[in-house]
Amino acid sequence: MAERDQRRSADRNIVHCLRCHKPQENLPVHLARFCMRNGSTPEERMEEVQKARASSREWIFNNRTWDYRRLREILPDTHSWAVMVKELLRRGFFITNQLQESHTALDPYSDSDTTDRDPPSTQTSSVRIKMKEAGLYGKFPANAELLVDFKKHLMKSLRVSHCQTKVDNVSRFLRYLQPTASEPSLDFLSKSTETRDFLTALQRTDMGTTTFYSYIRSIIRFLEYLTTRLDLCRTDPELRSKCQSYTDTLKTVSKTHDKTWDTRRFSERAPNIKDCQRILTVAKSDFLRIHGDLLTGTAVSSPDKTLYHYYLQALLVFRHMQRPGAVTGLTDEDWVERIAHGGRVVIGVRKEKTASIQIALTQEEEACFQLYYKQIRPGNIRLETFCQGFFVSSSGEAVSNVSHDVNHLHEMYKLACVTSQDVRRAFRSAPQSLPVHKQRAVNLYLSNNTGNPTPQDTVDAAELNTSPGAGTRFTKRFLCLKARFPVSLEGQPPLKKQRVDSGFPEDRVLYDKWRASQYKQREQYLLSHFTHSKASAGKVARLIAQEGWKTNSPKPEEVERLWKPAPPDSIEANQVIIKCVSEQTWTGLVVKNFGDEHGLGVVATRPFSKGDVVCDFHGKVNPAAEGRAMMMKGLRDLLFFRAGHRDLCVDAQTPCECHPDTHTVGRRITHSQSPNLEPLHCVLKLHGRHQDVILFKALVDISIDTQLKFYSGEIVKSFLGLELDWPDE
Repeated sequence: MAERDQRRSADRNIVHCLRCHKPQENLPVHLARFCMRNGSTPEERMEEVQKARASSREWIFNNRTWDYRRLREILPDTHSWAVMVKELLRRGFFITNQLQESHTALDPYSDSDTTDRDPPSTQTSSVRIKMKEAGLYGKFPANAELLVDFKKHLMKSLRVSHCQTKVDNVSRFLRYLQPTASEPSLDFLSKSTETRDFLTALQRTDMGTTTFYSYIRSIIRFLEYLTTRLDLCRTDPELRSKCQSYTDTLKTVSKTHDKTWDTRRFSERAPNIKDCQRILTVAKSDFLRIHGDLLTGTAVSSPDKTLYHYYLQALLVFRHMQRPGAVTGLTDEDWVERIAHGGRVVIGVRKEKTASIQIALTQEEEACFQLYYKQIRPGNIRLETFCQGFFVSSSGEAVSNVSHDVNHLHEMYKLACVTSQDVRRAFRSAPQSLPVHKQRAVNLYLSNNTGNPTPQDTVDAAELNTSPGAGTRFTKRFLCLKARFPVSLEGQPPLKKQRVDSGFPEDRVLYDKWRASQYKQREQYLLSHFTHSKASAGKVARLIAQEGWKTNSPKPEEVERLWKPAPPDSIEANQVIIKCVSEQTWTGLVVKNFGDEHGLGVVATRPFSKGDVVCDFHGKVNPAAEGRAMMMKGLRDLLFFRAGHRDLCVDAQTPCECHPDTHTVGRRITHSQSPNLEPLHCVLKLHGRHQDVILFKALVDISIDTQLKFYSGEIVKSFLGLELDWPDE
């Protein structure tokens, strides 16, 4: 009987209860006794059973199988997807389109300090096989005392969160030098020959340069750890000097490896400019994808942030020919003090080892660097580390090895690594066909701008160095394209067929340049509507809707960010301001009675942004001497100012000739020690002649119902304010 019940139980289909989410052999009985025992009918329980069985069939048919590529999309982090694949396989799931087993394993050679990246499809497997054949893959037991204490030192003292790779690297290194030992010891410090053999054997496995240096860095970390062990130093008083000597040996061998690897990269010919800049072309699509995610606020993974970081460094090295030391020396202060000049943005790097240098970025490049500065860099800064570098690693330290980062970027895309010397050598040979003055400009940029160049010199050289000779050809082609297809606010970019039929290349370079020019035109057009008042996103959006722009349109928030207060010369030509002054039709202002003690004042009935022109101090302009005479007679509402070498005075109390019956609002603005307005002298053409006018600009953002105030009690720039009998607080 028991055997029959056991066989019957084994033949039953297990169905999960949709209420308690537990597997059940007899779901109807389970529902009647537990999940649906109160107030349910047999029909309701049977309906619940049918739902559970349908759900079980759906899971078996559709949800037990996962696509490997889909997992990579969901979990871009290498460690996460590798662990998830193992866990799904352990739980009995099926994974289609799966790579070889070795590809789903965590890469034991990758440096955990650097970004996670896609595992090489065949290289990792072949390197592992070669390491096993060479006896490089063996390790000491994980519970070896020296290794356990080393790992604890990394985690607690140095706060290295992902340190197992470093411990494994050291374990393999020690096992190779001590093949028969049961526990690792310090006798490897006297085995310099065996150490060279180990590093040479690593090199012969064809592992990447980043992985090779990961081993060397791990061993150096281990040597630094040994010097912190006071018990070991007491046992061997010369331990510190031995560790230092061993570190010097490792560095010497690493340089030899780098030269050997360097000579086999381009054995047939020296790399040209295209070879050197190929990484910028290959990685550009991923870079632009990440750039778009940052702009739209989409979550960006840590590997993508690191790739974005690496690409910007490569941009400075391979497009702007900067030495790694110059990129390392770039600080946040240098970035903040950048200046716009000649259509580019010039950055001065003052902490480079050799000299003060200048870099001229394009406006598009500057936008990319600004995005990194505002959205990626702040997340890497740590309170416990003092860091002023522009490029900051995930550990919170300033990037100290740009060459390593650039090499890592090449390896991520399986490209032969090139150095800053390669690209500079290629650029030095390229300008020989240029005129003498252009050769000088190229050499000036390559020499790190020594000789105190002006920003214009740097911009001119950067324009040539976009590609010596090619920049001029591209400019001519684009000018021809604009002549054939003029750039306008309402125009449409030339399609591929139109470009090809007109004799232009079929690629998108000229097309993208045309769209960028139109985008800039539209941007300036929108900003021109907000000369004396700040652009708000809502107003910009309505203006874009009125124009009917559906594509290639600036974002309202970006236009709002780009708005700047108009300089005096542009204010003087603004027809809206001229109209408001001549007709006294200022909006958003009202005179309010603040009682017998304070009298009349002016409050805002709409918000004003910092830099907005609020109104003018309207009245007849007289020489300052006449104003002082008026003061002696008891007149008030006088504002003294200097215009060049002239001392003048605005009389706002005496009715002006142009508005004899109008009480102008500017004369009611209160004088205060805490102002929110400042006076600005302009010369406007009113009623057919040029006149001196005093405008009030907002010093800060002003909200509704805020009283307007300004200060005229001291000499400020070109204003000579006097202590007048003025309405004040």
